[in-house]
Amino acid sequence: MPIRPVLSAAVIMGCLTAFHAAAWSHPLDGTAWTGDGSKTTYADIEARAVAADFVLVGEIHTNSVHHTIQADIIRTMAEAGREPAVVFEMVPKSLQPVLDAAMAAPAPDLDALGAELRWTERGWPDWAIYRPIFEVALELGLPLVAGDLDRSVIRDIGKQSLTIESDVTYPEETGARLAEELMAAHCDLLPEEAIAPMIDVQLARDLSMATAMLDAGRSDSAVLIAGAGHARSDWGVPFILQTKAPNADTVSIGLFEVTEDATRFADYEDTEGQGLPFDFIRFTQRSETRDHCADLEKQLDKN
Repeated sequence: MPIRPVLSAAVIMGCLTAFHAAAWSHPLDGTAWTGDGSKTTYADIEARAVAADFVLVGEIHTNSVHHTIQADIIRTMAEAGREPAVVFEMVPKSLQPVLDAAMAAPAPDLDALGAELRWTERGWPDWAIYRPIFEVALELGLPLVAGDLDRSVIRDIGKQSLTIESDVTYPEETGARLAEELMAAHCDLLPEEAIAPMIDVQLARDLSMATAMLDAGRSDSAVLIAGAGHARSDWGVPFILQTKAPNADTVSIGLFEVTEDATRFADYEDTEGQGLPFDFIRFTQRSETRDHCADLEKQLDKN
C-alpha cells in the first residue's frame, strides 16, 4: 500500500495562497495609463503631480492600496520641495477644528484623531486604511483641510430646501451624462425624480471641495483625497477648478479596481475609444466582492 505524504498546515496554506494569487492575477493590475488610453509609468504620474498646482487622487473608499498610493504621492511631492495642503472629502467643514488641533499637537495621536473625527460613526471604511494619509501629512507638517459640506447641509440640498448659489453650471450634455451615471451607480433602482436633487448635491459638494483647494493651495499647492467620481475632469472638482482657475495646472488621477473579465483599458471606457475622464489611471486589485446592488435593494426595501 503506497504511503501518502502528509502535508503540514503551513504547506497547505502556502498552496492555497499561491492558488488564490494566481486566480486573481490580472494583466492590468499595477499598470498606469493616460486618460486617452496610452500606456505610461507610475513615475510619470508622480512627476506630473510634483509639478502641478492642484492634484486630485480619486479612490475607491474601501481599497487600502488606493490610500497607500495617495500617501505616496503626497510624500513624493513633499520630498520634491512642495508643501501641498491635503483636502479631504471625508471631513466636513464643521470638523476643521479637529484637524487644526491635530496639526498643533507636538505628537498627535492618530487613533484619537480618528475617534474625534467620528470616522466610523459617520460611515467611512476602517480608519486604519486611511491612517497612512494623515500620518504622512502630519509627519511632514502639511495643512489638513476639511473639504466637504456638513451632512445637514447636504440633506437640505437634497430635499431642495436649500440652494447653493454658484456661477458654475454643467453644460446640458454633461448634466445628461451625469444623470445616467448616477442612475447606473444606484443600480437603476432610483425613481427618475430622485436624480435632479442628486445632481444638485453633487455640484454643491464638488464646489465645496474645489473652494477648499483654491483657498488652501494659495501658498503652494493642494491635493484632494476623494472618491473617484469627484476627481473626474468632465463634471467633478477638476471641472470646477478649470472654470474658476483656468490658468492653474490641474492633474486628476483615477485609481481603478480591475474586474476579472475586463482585461483591456478599453473595457473600462463608457464608449470604447473615448478614453476615461482623468489625466491618468492606475489599476489595482479589487478590495471587496460584495454585491452593492443587492445591498442597495435591501436598503431601499427597508425604507
